[in-house]
Amino acid sequence: MQTFQGEKLMTVASALRNLLPSNQHPKHSSPQHDTSCGNCATPITSNFCPECGQSAHVHHSLLHLIEEMAHGLWHFDAKGWRTIPLLFAFPGELTRRYIDGQRVRFISPLALFLFSVFFMFFAMSFGSDHHNVTENGKVTAEQVGLEVKKGVKEELDATKKQIAQLQNDIAAAQKAGKNSDALTEQLQEEQSSQKQLETLIDASGNLTENNVLNLNGAHIQFDQIKWIKESIQHVKDNPDLFMYKMKSYAYKFALILVPVSLPFLWLVFFWRRGISMFDHAVFTLYSLSFMALFFGVFFILADLELGPLAGILCIILPPVHMFRQLRGTYELSTWETLWRTAYLLLVAVVMVVLFLLFILGLSAH
Repeated sequence: MQTFQGEKLMTVASALRNLLPSNQHPKHSSPQHDTSCGNCATPITSNFCPECGQSAHVHHSLLHLIEEMAHGLWHFDAKGWRTIPLLFAFPGELTRRYIDGQRVRFISPLALFLFSVFFMFFAMSFGSDHHNVTENGKVTAEQVGLEVKKGVKEELDATKKQIAQLQNDIAAAQKAGKNSDALTEQLQEEQSSQKQLETLIDASGNLTENNVLNLNGAHIQFDQIKWIKESIQHVKDNPDLFMYKMKSYAYKFALILVPVSLPFLWLVFFWRRGISMFDHAVFTLYSLSFMALFFGVFFILADLELGPLAGILCIILPPVHMFRQLRGTYELSTWETLWRTAYLLLVAVVMVVLFLLFILGLSAH
């Protein structure tokens, strides 16, 4: 009985030594390799464990701790310097090489997408400006109203001057015996514009409470729609909370853009053999990653008062990038790439608008 218990204790002790091989480790500052893996206790004869791949040398420096943190956030190693330049300069080549099997060299599409979205919202929040915000973080109705009222009055004054000028021109034309029909028609249009502008302000020059949108003769009183009225009131009461919720929801739901995009991409390739949904997913993730990184840079340029440059880049770069990525990924001709680019750009605009409306709806409650 004692022999059996002794053997059992020896077995447990052996197992504990395997789980905690600290007696085989070198000192904290020692550059020498371990003789067994600290992770799985497999004997090591090279720089890495043949069983689990862990490095034979376990670092104990503060610098390595920071490196591990960065690596954990984004696998920030040589992969980043290989992936980002290709994503901007040769997106089609990057996507094609990853699909063909070069996985170790590049950051995975999903990891890059998540980091890119984080970077975009960080840039947006870091450089956000808060014009017309009170000490309590709220935009007052007076500040907004003054800006709107100023614009309406300026437009109304310009319209009145135009009407007076047209009336003088019509009188002069009639006195000279000339045809004034064109001037009369223009005068009627200006008078109609004057009436519409006057509905926006009352007799004392203040903005009216019920703002009406005139759309081809159809008058829609938006503030009479209950849910819109409640949403507008919520935004007016606490605009900072609204913006915070909007950014939070946009960050949380950004990933749904990927599965929503896949069917539209599949529609323009379903008859081609050798293309799978995996290919479309990789393409979509890298494409969205570029857009997120690009808009992060866009927000930074805008905050640096380089708005015109940012606007030009926003118009030119996305279509060019999508064209190059489509052509390189799916090995298309110029015409095949052009019509697919136009189609996907249209889909992208519609999806972004719907996504923003969805986020606005969630944030305004």
